[in-house]
Amino acid sequence: MANAHPPLHAPIDDAELDALAAQWGTPAHEHVRLEVGDPFLSGPNQQLLKDGRRAEICYIMHRGDPAQGLLLHIKTVYPAGAFRLPTGGVQVGEPVMATLAREITEETGLIVGTQPDQVQVQRLLGVVSYEMVHRQLARSFAFATYHFLVQMPPAAELVPQDPEEMIGGWEWVTPAQLSAVAQNLSSVGTRQPAWADWGHYRAVSHRFVASKFVAGKLGR
Repeated sequence: MANAHPPLHAPIDDAELDALAAQWGTPAHEHVRLEVGDPFLSGPNQQLLKDGRRAEICYIMHRGDPAQGLLLHIKTVYPAGAFRLPTGGVQVGEPVMATLAREITEETGLIVGTQPDQVQVQRLLGVVSYEMVHRQLARSFAFATYHFLVQMPPAAELVPQDPEEMIGGWEWVTPAQLSAVAQNLSSVGTRQPAWADWGHYRAVSHRFVASKFVAGKLGR
């Protein structure tokens, strides 16, 4: 019997999530409802759902000990100082793990694998699902972020491969600083009002990841 819906269409596909949990650990799950408006989801550089994205991956990258530093990046179109954990869109029909490998290579030049000179996936620490209620579009949008803890080779260099990623710089922060990063993102709108909803949205993942460190669920 044919499936009623195309495979890997929903933000969270139950069969895919079960397979991810079997390989990378049962993830925590948090659901967030956000009320948003233009230009978030609808304006230039804030079209989170463009090109048929059903979800996104977020990689929490360290060099051997998360307590010594986690990788943030900033894009050239972002407000000044708006560093954040790197993410990448999961297209309809695309497996989450394929997105993770592709985005890491495009943004850092590193390859995901099991060898010492490759980025090694350590666990799926959690999934945040969203209901985003858009005032101007008068619609609700479902989305999800899959958060992966990954380790890069300690001496590797970060060399973005895709100019369209618009990587403007890197920064390393300790887990204890993630809450401050979230606060900075939440306050972006006070400096540039058009980025307010984007900042509130981006802050969620940082608070989510920070809570896992506070709970002692992340480490080597």
